[in-house]
Amino acid sequence: MVVSALLLGACGSVPQPLTATVTPTLTPAATPTLTPMLTPTFTPTPTITLTPTITATFPVLRRTPATLMLHRSNLSFDAVQFLKDFIVVLQQNDMHVVTYRKIAHHPELTAVEQGRLFIVTIDDIYLRYPIEPSVLQMIALLRQAGYPAVLGVITESNYAYPETVSTLKQLSDEGWEIASHSDTHRNLGEMEKTAPRYVYTEVETSVDKIDKAIGVRPITLVLPEGQMVHDPSMILRAGIQWIVGINGGATYGSLKAIVYVGREGPDGSAAETFKIVMERFNP
Repeated sequence: MVVSALLLGACGSVPQPLTATVTPTLTPAATPTLTPMLTPTFTPTPTITLTPTITATFPVLRRTPATLMLHRSNLSFDAVQFLKDFIVVLQQNDMHVVTYRKIAHHPELTAVEQGRLFIVTIDDIYLRYPIEPSVLQMIALLRQAGYPAVLGVITESNYAYPETVSTLKQLSDEGWEIASHSDTHRNLGEMEKTAPRYVYTEVETSVDKIDKAIGVRPITLVLPEGQMVHDPSMILRAGIQWIVGINGGATYGSLKAIVYVGREGPDGSAAETFKIVMERFNP
């Protein structure tokens, strides 16, 4: 582009046109920034190796846990001192003291801990009376040792002694088992011979009363006089799963709806009795 201008000289000379050439300054175009193309990297999916689940199988026929039968003290037998000595034997042999209800909830116990399980039962606790003093002492000994027991309760009348109910509730909460010992403590084997239907009434009545009193429905029947019935269907109808007698019952079928098991009473010293019980149930 050409631009003209007149310059006046100081002496009046003729001005000469000046021509100036202006060269425009060009701003260079911005250099584009190139973003390099990234080659994607693929991570292979890891191979998952599945470990097969192994389910343990246990024998259907199980050995009954070694079981001791106790009653209140009498003139010829100090049950409290016997139990005190027996607890020492249980501790020395590292026995795991359980209840029938616990086995019902954990049926594998009699398979994986065979030979180490032990059950202590105490009979003839009347719901309508105060608990007999020697029985209370035995309960205290077992609680101190951390051992639960199975208590056979006779219901008899419609009255439940408040302190007995309170004690049974507390023991149940601690993992003890409250079992039926029938309503009137009659021999069910003899009852079955004359009136089989009364077997059901005897057991059902007892179970209902215990359930009403302590809020837990028994699943175990401790047989009065230890005599088993020929047809346990009437007992099964009452919701019983375990029947505890005296003779027999050294083994049981773990898949049966109702189980009959035996137990042993004191025979000599605590050490002698323990040996007899263990030989019977774990030959």
